[in-house]
Amino acid sequence: MGETDGQGGWLTCGEAAEVLGSTAEAVRRRALRYNWPRLRPNLPGEHARVRVREMPGIARERPPAPDEHSTMPDRQVPEGSAGTAQVGADAARAFELAIEALHEQLVGERRRVDELLASLAEERRQIDRLHLDLADAVTAERIAAGEAAALRTIVTGLRERPWWRRWFR
Repeated sequence: MGETDGQGGWLTCGEAAEVLGSTAEAVRRRALRYNWPRLRPNLPGEHARVRVREMPGIARERPPAPDEHSTMPDRQVPEGSAGTAQVGADAARAFELAIEALHEQLVGERRRVDELLASLAEERRQIDRLHLDLADAVTAERIAAGEAAALRTIVTGLRERPWWRRWFR
């Protein structure tokens, strides 16, 4: 099936697809996704055929395809595959447990997001209050500056009057 080069067997994507019961494109994408080691040809002019090293998941045998002359009804499990059904049930239970754990994690993260949103809303209200306080302080400063300018004008006007006029106000 695959070559042996001292480093373990290598399969082409097509060979791996036959073993897995998939397409060569699906195997190529899986090899890229999971960073499987690849062996590329190094000779000039040779077609670039990616070879995927034999992985433990690929070594499984493909179940035989149902034959059209079979007397067994569709979806019926043959007697010899009871162990396979148990493995499938165990795998399904493992997936259910994983889904439940992920669901609990999702609920916890949603609760955390809700708490963060509530905290953010409270901080925004506090920022709005601080903006109002700042606006009031700026307004008070402008009023005080205007009153101070008016008082300076009065004081300057009084100082410019002759001394004898200051007596008679």
